[in-house]
Amino acid sequence: MRSVVLFTAIFSVAFAQELLLEEIRVKAQREPFTDSLEIREVRESSAKDLGEALQKIPGLYFLRKGPIANEIVLRGFRRDNIRIDLDGVYIYGACPNRMDPPEAHVDFSEVQKVEVVKGPYDVRHAGAMAGTVVVELKRPKPGFHMNLNLSAGSFSFFNPSGSISYADDKFFGLAGFSYRYSKPYKDGDGKRITEYANYKADAINSTAFNIRTGWLRFGFSPIEGHQLEVSYTKQKMDHVLYPALMMDAVYDNANRFGLKYKVKDLLNLELYYSDVDHWMDSRYRISPYMATDAKTKAYGGRLEGNWKGLLMGFEAYYRNWDAINYMMNMSQNVIPDVDVKSFGVYGQYTKDVGQNLKLTAGLRLDTTKTEADSSKANTNLYFDYHGTRSTSKTDVYPSGNIQLTYKPAKDLEIFMGLGHAVRVPDPQERYFAFKRMSGWDWVGNPELKPSRNTQLDLGLRHSTPRNLFKANLYYSYVMDYITLYKQNKINNTSGSMNNQAMSYANVNARFFGFELEDRLSLTDTLFVLASAAYVDARKDTKPNKNIKDKDVAEIPPLNGRVALRYDTGLYFGELEMVAFATQYKVDSDVNEQRTSGYAVLNLKAGVNYKGLTVNAGVDNLLDKKYYSYLSYVRNPFSTGVKVPEPGRTFYLSASYSF
Repeated sequence: MRSVVLFTAIFSVAFAQELLLEEIRVKAQREPFTDSLEIREVRESSAKDLGEALQKIPGLYFLRKGPIANEIVLRGFRRDNIRIDLDGVYIYGACPNRMDPPEAHVDFSEVQKVEVVKGPYDVRHAGAMAGTVVVELKRPKPGFHMNLNLSAGSFSFFNPSGSISYADDKFFGLAGFSYRYSKPYKDGDGKRITEYANYKADAINSTAFNIRTGWLRFGFSPIEGHQLEVSYTKQKMDHVLYPALMMDAVYDNANRFGLKYKVKDLLNLELYYSDVDHWMDSRYRISPYMATDAKTKAYGGRLEGNWKGLLMGFEAYYRNWDAINYMMNMSQNVIPDVDVKSFGVYGQYTKDVGQNLKLTAGLRLDTTKTEADSSKANTNLYFDYHGTRSTSKTDVYPSGNIQLTYKPAKDLEIFMGLGHAVRVPDPQERYFAFKRMSGWDWVGNPELKPSRNTQLDLGLRHSTPRNLFKANLYYSYVMDYITLYKQNKINNTSGSMNNQAMSYANVNARFFGFELEDRLSLTDTLFVLASAAYVDARKDTKPNKNIKDKDVAEIPPLNGRVALRYDTGLYFGELEMVAFATQYKVDSDVNEQRTSGYAVLNLKAGVNYKGLTVNAGVDNLLDKKYYSYLSYVRNPFSTGVKVPEPGRTFYLSASYSF
């Protein structure tokens, strides 16, 4: 009996070392400006979507509008400043309120890992001005396998999912399905988030979200060294509540199709198609009825070759966005059937310069044409506020970067990066047009220029078999950063009764900050995980355009997390504290308010034995009521309601693989 216990203890320690220390090793080998989130880290959390899960990475945050579909924020940048790549597929949300950001259209059960490039250091993706989030989907292991997952928790959260796969030397196939359901969560005061907005009595405790996702992926090798892969995902989101907004999503349906053909490591072809069909309205609210029918689609691809450290490629994509708002027996083409057509060429070269120095340099050139349907566009509104009736714009712009990694010692890397990347204004920022009955209108700016980010990064990484420490400093100068502001009317042809409109302007802005992260193995079974991040952002003022505040809106305050984890391999326990300072620096031009700081405790534990994994936890252990710094939004149909974070939340997940 004693020998059995001893063997089990040795096996447990070895398994813990294999799991967590392997993660330290793998993360230490990432490119200097790249961080990753493994699916293990997701499964151990209570996160309902990708935006919420990624906040584990220093410098990443999320914007909450409701109980799900949270939007990724990277170092204070969001929206199209960040490029989202779902395993080679670009998908764009259809909602003008950003109810469905691109990352909302992927399910955890599809995902193997997520890599985040921080900064303008990715020439493979058009518009990656502030960074890139690359979601890698699961690929089957050799043989026949099945994976079953079940997650449940507070507020009636229920999430069963599963997949089945087969792979051999010539063929692989994978199919899966996921279902996510929940009621509205309660805050630390025991109040449902729907009680903060104008919901009808029978909707306060109704369904908060109801999401079904199915996927199919298969591939084969027609000849040795060649690989063809085809993938398809369909997602149906129904009855999704957004207390921060005036409307809720009745449905939000998405399709993703991808095709890849790879010839060894020499040639890679990727093609894709995606679309989103979205309807939102105010049927659950005590307010006059309004609705928006929005659709978007995209298709494109890239062809690239790799030879002796030189990567060359071509990328092209087409994007269309159309949205009609219905209110007071009146319809408005708020996004007037806008097309975006883009073509880019790029190259990247990597070379070891001596034994201890690595050089990576990349260049890219893009041309993009953005064009609204002139028969649908409210050009009178553009003329009233910006003095133009333009419905078309063509932008040509270069991007590039240089990265140096110096290794003065076996366990130490020092890296530097200087990058420049550009992103074109999106269809909403240029051509949105919404005439209100009172207050102020909301109008795009057809004369917006592309935003150009020039960024310098300095950092170091110290890694040993038991420890990974990373530190990074960065400074970004963004020429023609796109900001919200209130524009005074300069003409009067649209018949609008208002004299001001919320619109978009170009200003120069500066972002600077730091990130620290440490993963330390104290003993064979005791680990410390810690991180901290800070970003500050200032913009130039333009008093003649009512841009008077130097602070950039929606910038996270100083924050950090520390966790103590005991892990034998067979079972683990972890206590975590997450803390945010008060957000003092706010943009008064758009009525942004300060948000108080907070600290919360999270506790979790789990067991892993022969293919069966069971995790349980409680977030916000002390049931504290608090708000994230991004607890309210200023979208065209916002309520002005601040949405609190969840109170004490219990969760349980089980996974079995064979």
